[in-house]
Amino acid sequence: MSESRPRPQFGEYASPEEQRARIAEPIDEQRAEELGIAPVVPVERQPRQQQEPTLREQTREQGAVQPGAPTVAARRPVAGDRIATSILLGLGLVGLIVTMPGLLDLPGLIRPALVQMGVSGYSSDGLASAMGILALGLQIALWVGAIILSSRSLRAGRLTFWIPLVAGVAANLVVVICLAVAMGADPAFMEYVRSQQP
Repeated sequence: MSESRPRPQFGEYASPEEQRARIAEPIDEQRAEELGIAPVVPVERQPRQQQEPTLREQTREQGAVQPGAPTVAARRPVAGDRIATSILLGLGLVGLIVTMPGLLDLPGLIRPALVQMGVSGYSSDGLASAMGILALGLQIALWVGAIILSSRSLRAGRLTFWIPLVAGVAANLVVVICLAVAMGADPAFMEYVRSQQP
C-alpha cells in the first residue's frame, strides 16, 4: 500500500518561488543566486504586459466578460423615473413655500378655524407658535433629505420616485401631528370636544 502525502494546507509543497510570489516577498537577483532560485518580483513591480488585465481591459479586448468574472452593473436610470422624481421634488418645494406663512403664524391659522367651529378663546399661542416652527423645520429637513437621497439614488441607477413621495407623506403627517398637539393642548378646544360627546 503506497503512502499518500497529506493534503497541503499552507503551501507546504509549493516551491520557494511559488511561496514568495504568493506572499509578494521580493527577492533580488543577488539573494536569489545565493539561494539557487529565480528572483521574485512583486506584482506591482512587474512590467505592465506581465500584470493580469483588469476587467475593463478584458471586456475591451474580448468584447464580453468571461463567465465567472466579477461584473459591476452600472444601470442607467429610467427617464420616466427621473422626470417623476423631479416633478415630485418640485411639488414638495411648492407645498413647502405655500405652507410656510401659515406655519410661521400657526395661532393665526388655528383661531379662525376654531371660530368657524364655534370655539372662541384660544389661548395656547406660545405652544402653537413652537409647533408651527417645529413643523416647518421638519418639512425643510425632509425636503432637503429627499433631494440628497434622490440624487444619490439616480446616480446609482436605482428606482427613485418613491423617495420624494415618502418624504411628502411624512411632511404632511408632521404638520397634522403638530397641529393636533397645538389644538389639543388648548382648554377651550378640549371643552368643545367634550361638549360634542354624547
